Amino acid sequence: PKIRITMTKECHHFNKSRNENSNRDNKLSSILHALQELGATYRQELVSAIPPLVLWSCGSIEKDERKEFIVDLCAAPGSKSLQLLDLLHSMNEKGGDANDIPNGLLVVNDSDRHRIITLCQRSRRVPRGPMLAINMDARYFPGIRRKSGYKQKYDKVLADVPCSGDGTSRKNKNVWSEWSIPQAMSLHKLQRKILRRGLELLRPGGLIVYSTCSLNPLENEAVVSSVIDDVGGTDKVKIVPLPAWLTTKFKAMKGLSTWLVPTSKYGKANKEEDVAFDMYECYADVPAKLKSGKITPSMFPVVSDLELKSQLQHCARFVPLKDSIDSGGFFVACLLRLKVGELGEKPKTDKKKSDDETKTDVNEPVKRARVSVDGTQIQTVIETDASKAASPTNELLREGDWICEVCDKLNFGRRDSRTCIGCKKRKPKIDTEEKVKRQPLLKAPCNKNELDPFLDFFGISSSNSAFQNVRIIHRKRERTFVLVSAPVAALSISEQWGAFREAGISLITMPTVPSGEEESENPKHTEITTLFDEAVPLLALHAKKRHINISTISFQKALAQSIFEDLKKETAETERIKTTIDIPLKPLCGKPWYESHEIATEPGVFIVSCACPLKGDVGRFSFWCRRHADGSVTTETSSRVLAAMLVVVHTYLEVTPAEGERNTS
Repeated sequence: PKIRITMTKECHHFNKSRNENSNRDNKLSSILHALQELGATYRQELVSAIPPLVLWSCGSIEKDERKEFIVDLCAAPGSKSLQLLDLLHSMNEKGGDANDIPNGLLVVNDSDRHRIITLCQRSRRVPRGPMLAINMDARYFPGIRRKSGYKQKYDKVLADVPCSGDGTSRKNKNVWSEWSIPQAMSLHKLQRKILRRGLELLRPGGLIVYSTCSLNPLENEAVVSSVIDDVGGTDKVKIVPLPAWLTTKFKAMKGLSTWLVPTSKYGKANKEEDVAFDMYECYADVPAKLKSGKITPSMFPVVSDLELKSQLQHCARFVPLKDSIDSGGFFVACLLRLKVGELGEKPKTDKKKSDDETKTDVNEPVKRARVSVDGTQIQTVIETDASKAASPTNELLREGDWICEVCDKLNFGRRDSRTCIGCKKRKPKIDTEEKVKRQPLLKAPCNKNELDPFLDFFGISSSNSAFQNVRIIHRKRERTFVLVSAPVAALSISEQWGAFREAGISLITMPTVPSGEEESENPKHTEITTLFDEAVPLLALHAKKRHINISTISFQKALAQSIFEDLKKETAETERIKTTIDIPLKPLCGKPWYESHEIATEPGVFIVSCACPLKGDVGRFSFWCRRHADGSVTTETSSRVLAAMLVVVHTYLEVTPAEGERNTS
C-alpha cells in the first residue's frame, strides 16, 4: 500500500546527515529514505496536498464509472501529480493489484525542461500507465486530439500556478529578503492566462482548482474574479465551495470580496525622499503614469457582478498558524465550468490612444494577415473595405479553425467541418505535395511478430488484459515498448511533436528492424537489449518464464553482493548509496547467490523476486539480471534501487526472522 507522509512543524524532519541522538531515529530515517526511493512513500508538506484532494473530492465519479481525464498544468516537481496518480489508482476495483493500469488519463506539464525531467524520474518509481508528460508553456497548452477526431477535453484541471511564494515564509527564510510587491504584481498577468487556458480545456461540468502558495489578493482573488468576468461571468463559470470538513478542520479563512491595490513602489522612497504608501480602491484612482502595464484593471475587485462578489467567499485561504493548519500558507479556489461552447472574451481597448486616434477612415488601406487552409502559409494583403478589415485574423484562430478564402468567415474546427458556415463553399484540400504525412508516436504493434516475441519470452499469454495497450515508440536504432492506459492509447500524437517527454510505463527496448527485412529472419531483432526498472514489478506479477522466486535471505545476499561490486566504482551514485545503507555487506558476500538456484540456462535477461508477508499483506521485491554466455550473472537494476530494497529487506528480517527461510512463490 502507498503511504503519503505529510510534514508539519512537530513532525521529525529526517535527513541524510544522521546527526540524531538515538539509533532508533537513524534506522527510521534510513527506512523512510529507502521507501521513498522505491516509490512506497512520498514526503509532502501538509498544505501542498490540499489542492489535489479538493480537485478529487469536489468532483464525484459518475455511476457508469466513466474515465477520469485530468491535466496538471504546472506539475513539476511532481508531488501533486503523484498524488493525483495515486487517486487514479484508487478507482481500480476493490481487490485489484496496485500495479493494474487504471482506465484514466493524467497529462502532466511544465514549461521548464529540467523540472519536467525531474518529475519523470520521480514518477518512474510508481505504476504510471495513465500518465503523459509534456514540456509546454501552460499559457499555450496544446489542444490534443483523439484518434476519433475530437479534441480531448478534461474532467479536472489542476493549476498550481507560479507565484511570489509569500505563504512559504515559515519554511523559506529567503522570502523575507527577496519578496517584493513589484514581483507579486508582475505575476498577475501570467496567472490569469494560465487559469484562462485551464478553463478552455474543461468539458462542461468539469472542475479546475486554482492554487498558489501566496496570500496576497492580487495573485488570488483578483485573478479568479477577473478571469470569470472576462469569460462571461457566473453564467459560464462559478466558484464551488470547498468541502466543509476541510475548511472547518484547518480553520480556513474565506475569500476576500474587496481589497486595495498598492503602487509598485509601495514603501520605497522617491526622489523627494518621500515614502510612497499609495493604495487604490478602483482603477479610476490610479495615476496615468502607472497605467502603462504596472497596474491593470484586472487587479481590482469586480463591482458590477454582485453574484461573483458573493461567490468569492467560497475561496479559501489557509494561514500558517499553529492553531489552524500548522503548515505553510496556501490559497485554493475550485471553479466549475457550466455551459458548452467557446468562452467569452471582453473586447480589448488601447488605453494609450484617445478617441480621435482610434477612429480610422473606412477608405484607408488596412494591412491584414491571411492564413491559408493548412494553417502554415501566411501572407499580408492590402484591403480597403472596412468590413473585410474587421473580419477575423489569425490571432483569433485556434487549433483546427480556418478562414474561408471566399467570404472571409471564421470557421471553428469541428469534426467533419468541410464547408463554410457563411457561403457554404467547400473547404479547399491541402496540396498533396506540400502535405507532410505525420506518423503516430505511440504505434500499435503491426503484427504478432512485434509483440508476441516479448510476451512469449516471459511466458505471458497474448490474451492477458494487463498488456492489451502496449504501444511501440520507434527510434532510429531501437524500439521502446510502453504500457499505457486505454485513454492514452486513444490520443493522436505525432512523432514530430517536440513537446512530448514520456508516456506510460517503459517496458523493454529491442533493436529496430531495417526496412524491407522481416523480423523473424534475424533473431537479433527480438533480443531484449534493455529491461526498464519500472517494468520489473509488473512483469514479476505475470511472468511464467525467465522469472525465479527465492527466499528472503537469498534475496538479501543477492542484493548485498551486487551492491558490494558496485561500491568498488567511484561514482556519484556509489557515494549516494553509502549514505543510504548502514549494513555490513562483506559477511553476506560469500558464494555467488545464483549458483544455489536454478535459473535460465539461455543467455539473456531474467527477473528475481521474493515475497515478504506481514500481517496479512505481502510486500514483493524484484530486480532484473542478465545471464551471459559464460554462465556468469550480472545485476542490471539501478544500484540506488538495490540499496533501498536491501535496507527494507534487512529490516524485515530483523522483525520477522522466521519468515526469512521460506521460499514463497
